Amino acid sequence: MILKTNTMINNTVKAAQFKLSQHRLQGTKSKLNIFEVAHLMDAVKKAEQMQNTNNNTSIFHSFGLN
Repeated sequence: MILKTNTMINNTVKAAQFKLSQHRLQGTKSKLNIFEVAHLMDAVKKAEQMQNTNNNTSIFHSFGLN
């Protein structure tokens, strides 16, 4: 399940990065509005944050359950 989630996140990030790069190349002729660009940028940043927090898991994350 984790592998599927990581694949979905990676695909979403790659698509968002591609759309942002196309927007950057097209400049003022881009069809994206500022809200769509902001949403894409947020998606990229959130995915980076999720990857950073998953790598720093603590051994005590389920300590209270025992």
